[in-house]
This record gives sequence, C-alpha cells and structure tokens, in this order.
Amino acid sequence: MIFETHAPAETEAVGAALAQRLMPGTILAYRGDLGAGKTAFTRGLAKGLGCTDMVTSPTYTIVNEYLSGRLPLFHFDMY
Repeated sequence: MIFETHAPAETEAVGAALAQRLMPGTILAYRGDLGAGKTAFTRGLAKGLGCTDMVTSPTYTIVNEYLSGRLPLFHFDMY
C-alpha cells in the first residue's frame, strides 16, 4: 500500500485508521528517510490502538514498547 500525506496530522490519521484493522501478530514494515513521518505514523497507530503512552523515535533505543493499548506495539528502528 502507498499513502501520500502532506502533514504530520494526516500521517497520524492514516496510522490511526489502519490500527482499527490490526489483528494480534500483525507485522508492519515501513521505511523512509529521516523526517519522512515514520514516528508520526507510529503515533497514529498507537492512538488508534488506544495507547496512552508518549510515542517517540527509537533511534537511540532500537525498540520502544507500548503496552497500554488493545494490542502491544513494538516500534523498532532498523538501520
């Protein structure tokens, strides 16, 4: 799938909409340059899953875990 957005809020909205359809065990992989919106998309996923944690980029931690939503969300930085 390809989605084109033009603002962080639009990118988050796509993530939130997709989160409604996620099932346990789903794996999403996405890529993009620095500043492309990967973390904004993940913020939307987290919001759509009902996560109440603050979502940040895992650049220095490699993985961030968000467990407060209806499904666990693991945000990896694979560089």
